[in-house]
Amino acid sequence: MNNYSYNYFGKDLDELTYADISDYFITEQEESDKIEFKAYHAQYGNFNKNFEGVTKGICAFLNSNGGILIWGAPLAKKQNDRIVFQGELSLVMELIEKDSLISKISDSITPLPVNVNVKTIEHNNLYLYIFEIQQSNYSPHQFKNTYWARLDGQTKPAPHYLVEALFRKISFPQIEGYIAFDKFGNYDNTRVYLDITVYILNFSELQNEYDVEFTLICNEAIFEGSFTDTNSWKYYSLGGHKFESGNYIKTLHFGKPESITEKIVFNLDELKEKNNGNIHISLIFGGKNSPLKSSEYKLNFNTNKISQKNPDILEFSAENIFSSEKQRILGTTKENLLKTLLSR
Repeated sequence: MNNYSYNYFGKDLDELTYADISDYFITEQEESDKIEFKAYHAQYGNFNKNFEGVTKGICAFLNSNGGILIWGAPLAKKQNDRIVFQGELSLVMELIEKDSLISKISDSITPLPVNVNVKTIEHNNLYLYIFEIQQSNYSPHQFKNTYWARLDGQTKPAPHYLVEALFRKISFPQIEGYIAFDKFGNYDNTRVYLDITVYILNFSELQNEYDVEFTLICNEAIFEGSFTDTNSWKYYSLGGHKFESGNYIKTLHFGKPESITEKIVFNLDELKEKNNGNIHISLIFGGKNSPLKSSEYKLNFNTNKISQKNPDILEFSAENIFSSEKQRILGTTKENLLKTLLSR
């Protein structure tokens, strides 16, 4: 998330004080696509009319690139061809508790907005409200049947081309995958085992993901199921070094992690001799609507002091890397990929 408060004031939103905002307006300030100023004043009508202007601005930031809105800013002044804000703050006369404030905003904007935060500052029984808004993954949003956007430093009705682009934008559930290393011990007279648990999570509050599947690859060890469970052999390949979950998760909900535990088996002495005690595990995962990602792990068993539960063996990890980004890092291009596949 963008920290707009820090960008403008050098502090997180929760740390802002009345002096920070008052001092900010000692000098002339202008609005931009990322910051908007709203004064509280009778010329804008009663409290509800003032608040409508604030909600409209929040809707615009959701449909644009996010930003920060200050309610209680100085009145605007026209200076030549510029609109500037400077001087005494025009504070709000009413206090609205944070939960009620967010609820009022949520009830007024459709679809439901998320990632709108507010800081309320009291000064002499008057109030200053500072909103920090993140760009929405669920735009376009509308307020009072109109789509709003930040254009040329102002809140304006969004033009048709922009609304159409927002409707067509690429949106996908944010799913992530991790491996936990649970238990280590002797498997038989010659081999040891490591229990690993794969966790797949959905961090998109309003989007489910479907038909999630994953693949595990470990070249230095084999998966126990590849040689013990004949009913599951179809999930294993490459001599037991690869496990494919199949269509493992039909629906992945926000806030409901899915997990599965697998056991890998290997000869520890051979591992130390041939590979310096290192094991590499790759987790590759994706769903119906989400791009392919991978999480990579390097484990170090080159010690005789490994605890049985929660063994401290992780040496390196690179988690939740988009496949496209991984290919870019590896230098894979369309040309060399086709050459490799087609041998021409």
